[in-house]
Amino acid sequence: MSKQVWGYGWRSSTFFIVTALGIALFTDSFLSSFIAPIVPHMVENRAGLDPSYTQTVTSWLLAENAMVSVILRIPVGHFADKSASKLKWLLWALVASFLGTICISLETSLLVLFASRLVQAVAETIIWVVGVAVVGELVPIHHIGKAYTTIFTASSAGNSIGPMLSGALYQLAGYWPAWSSAFAILSTDIIFRLLIVQKPHLKEADGFTDNSASEIDADSELASFLGGPGGRHSPPPNDNNAPNFYICLLCKRVFIGGLYCAFMYSLLDTTFTATLTLHVRDTFHWGGMGSGLMFATLQIPRMILSPLCGWLKDRIGSRIPLFLAFTTLTPLVWLLGVPGNASFPWANADGRGPALYVLTMGLIGISSSFLSGAGSIEAAVVTNELQKEYPRAFGRNGGNSRALAMTGVAYTLGSFTGPILAGSLHENYGYYVMNSVVAGICAASTVVVFFCLRPTAGRCEIV
Repeated sequence: MSKQVWGYGWRSSTFFIVTALGIALFTDSFLSSFIAPIVPHMVENRAGLDPSYTQTVTSWLLAENAMVSVILRIPVGHFADKSASKLKWLLWALVASFLGTICISLETSLLVLFASRLVQAVAETIIWVVGVAVVGELVPIHHIGKAYTTIFTASSAGNSIGPMLSGALYQLAGYWPAWSSAFAILSTDIIFRLLIVQKPHLKEADGFTDNSASEIDADSELASFLGGPGGRHSPPPNDNNAPNFYICLLCKRVFIGGLYCAFMYSLLDTTFTATLTLHVRDTFHWGGMGSGLMFATLQIPRMILSPLCGWLKDRIGSRIPLFLAFTTLTPLVWLLGVPGNASFPWANADGRGPALYVLTMGLIGISSSFLSGAGSIEAAVVTNELQKEYPRAFGRNGGNSRALAMTGVAYTLGSFTGPILAGSLHENYGYYVMNSVVAGICAASTVVVFFCLRPTAGRCEIV
């Protein structure tokens, strides 16, 4: 095959595949968050709705993605585990994402807007489930924390750059120049996606054939990419009957803790996404560029710190980093609601309200970096343990896609809950009350993390 396909060596390399999947997640997050600063224009000017409906439409538009993903993630994970070529799924998802993006940019009614986001949501689900599963198959378990947080850093970069770029371009140049950046990012993703060549050992693993030499080559190659010795090999097939895979997963408290952390990470993220643009517009009179820069203030610390946080979790486990994250997020999220609130004149005197808001958002970005990848890391670790306990009993790849799909469902349930909860509280009780409620949830999360997650990395023990 290497003689027939141009550039086969580098196009099938672990480095290139992981890079391309990182770009795919970046593009997916870029497109998902891209419309946040321009939703008011799309709803009020292009669709012709009254501005009083903007917050409600924004909340449900964000919740739609999550609702579709909750429904589809488990089935996609199930069939992806049985698929002989996961990378074909990613190519078809790219086609759907491209069509959905074109339709969203052309929308002149709410029907077209929500229908186009539905198409985009289906593509997003496939990209996340299949893309993360492919990385899980390529990466040795002792590097899984660094690998997942690296690709999730790419996703965070998309979440940051999307609204920042769209807000700036919309304010400086207009609606269609803003959309040109989205199509440029999509074009780059298309190029990388078409260049990927599936690794032979992935096909053979899907077909239950044994080729330990290719697995050794893949592990050695990845070790040189991530650093350190590598090697994760599947045990020989075992025909013994095994218990239900999902019951096994849900009996692991560390997996339940990972699901909860994935839920909370997404809930926090979408809470800010659903309310930030309108809040800074009404409170500080900032335009699209201002709101875009606030998204960057939240996301840039995650981009920088997430790989370091993944390394730390690989070393000491998830309990301590996540416990400290929720402990510090509790006062910070509360403080975010103080600037602009008349009950706290000290926070607004001498124009210090905007500065306090920006500073607090940046500190939230730092603290929430420790939440990145938590659910996926714990899913990969538990799946690896189940593979050792019941070798090959749970189908292709030991059910890795299914476990990650369940983590994805938890994440998207947070994406569904966040905009609705935040939008309802913001609209009916104000921004301060909304942040106070979310801060209380963060405080309760410290208890869940302490009792569910492991105090040490402990990858090989059965919990």
